[in-house]
Amino acid sequence: MKNNDIKLIATDMDGTFLNDQHQYDQDLLRKVLASCKEKGIYFAAASGRALLSLKSLFKGFEDQMIFIAENGSVVEFHGEDLYEATMSKDFYLGVFEALKASPYADPNKLLLTGKKGSYVLETVDPDYLALSQHYNENIQKVKSLVDIQDEIFKLTTNFDAALVLEGEQWVTENIPGVKAMTTGFESIDIVLDYVDKGVAITALADKLGISMDQVMAFGDNLNDLHMMQVVGHPVAPENARPEILAIAETVIDHHATGSVLRYMEEIV
Repeated sequence: MKNNDIKLIATDMDGTFLNDQHQYDQDLLRKVLASCKEKGIYFAAASGRALLSLKSLFKGFEDQMIFIAENGSVVEFHGEDLYEATMSKDFYLGVFEALKASPYADPNKLLLTGKKGSYVLETVDPDYLALSQHYNENIQKVKSLVDIQDEIFKLTTNFDAALVLEGEQWVTENIPGVKAMTTGFESIDIVLDYVDKGVAITALADKLGISMDQVMAFGDNLNDLHMMQVVGHPVAPENARPEILAIAETVIDHHATGSVLRYMEEIV
């Protein structure tokens, strides 16, 4: 397939672009990006991961791509913030207090991400911390969230896998001003209620002078849903959730096979 109308390609990372080892074919990406540049196509990583984590993941490619990080809370291109939505300290402290009162949350399985780094309590669950280090850079332990001196984009927490959808719904219904999004089997991201990847990619396309019909997006999970709904060309790996597969224009091979990059190679 060749599509000369595509001007922006955005892809989710975990479960979509990356393989099971959270890696990708760097040589193939280099080839695809060169072709994108030649044809005037922008490439964006659209992830729930922190901005610092994405930059580390794509070290050496930073000047050739756009970063949509923190589930749409920030969009950065060539070191410039094109869009961002941060929480005030009073706001995220209030969210934390509300979470502690929920029947689902464990304060020791909670991480906040900001511009400078990520933050957990000193009492953090060791297993949760180890898992978080796969997706976040510069994780700092603090005695209290009051001690954080940073601009915060989102909170991430883990619920029991069997209850994660119930927990997500509880957060959205009981904590004013936020939206919860499932990002994995146990993990949810909590962002401002007007934030998601779909909002961010729409704002990005507007700044780039691109219509949504000229945008292709790859995604697999519920935090990709709005992004997949607003773009002209939604593409999903076969391992995607049923809700994502139902709206995909095209379904490609399992993410573990590197299918996103191989599909991009075909169309650019």
